[in-house]
Amino acid sequence: MTVAPVRPVLVVDDGGTVAAIAAQRWAAAEASRRDLPLQLVATQADGARAVRRLRGEYPRLPVRLHRVSDPLGRVLRPLTADAALLALPAPASGPVLSTSFCPTAVVPADETARGRVVVGVAPWTPEDVLRTAVEEALERDAELVAVRAWRARTRGLRELARMLPGPFGTGAQDDGGSDSADDAGRELEQVLSPWRIGYPELRLHPLVVHGDAAAVLTMLSVDAELLVVGRSGRGGLVRAVAGAPGDDAVAAR
Repeated sequence: MTVAPVRPVLVVDDGGTVAAIAAQRWAAAEASRRDLPLQLVATQADGARAVRRLRGEYPRLPVRLHRVSDPLGRVLRPLTADAALLALPAPASGPVLSTSFCPTAVVPADETARGRVVVGVAPWTPEDVLRTAVEEALERDAELVAVRAWRARTRGLRELARMLPGPFGTGAQDDGGSDSADDAGRELEQVLSPWRIGYPELRLHPLVVHGDAAAVLTMLSVDAELLVVGRSGRGGLVRAVAGAPGDDAVAAR
């Protein structure tokens, strides 16, 4: 019988800043909760000090060190392909967010805010991203605000949608735009419905807002405990035309 490899939680060490330590502690707690190993990706020095600190704070947690020359560039991307989660200190790097293969959690340095986890939701949002947001909200006894920002479709994006195959083709809401708030609300409820049924104890608050998704997510995440995002599944062509609001929001955060 083939046993699937254990996928670690990744977190970056950028030299012991307050933001990095907050992200590392959050990642360690998340890895412990999921019963997964923690892999520290060293960005400066050798990361040994951060590993010793984490092993002291979480003695039962397997903590590994992975040394790389530039984790905020191309070197980090292949590591995320085999990871369960990537934790980054806020504000996050755009290149990392745009190329990460796994769900990404951006952790604020100041964790004084309590009671709210924010997740950006679109029809293409990967299931793992929503699962992470739901589990974090339940773990923190926090409200989960699922945000769907919408803007009226442009002619160019409608024409592009008709050219694309499969779920991105004609009739799919693939470009980040909806014709009305009602359309966006129906899309959001359809995505959230399985989570409402599966987690009746979840305090789930859907929010449909007209405007730029990056600006909306940035504003809502200012006093939130956590903003959870994942790499878009839309593909490079639609991404280039429609943009990646989640990346912009956490980069600003």
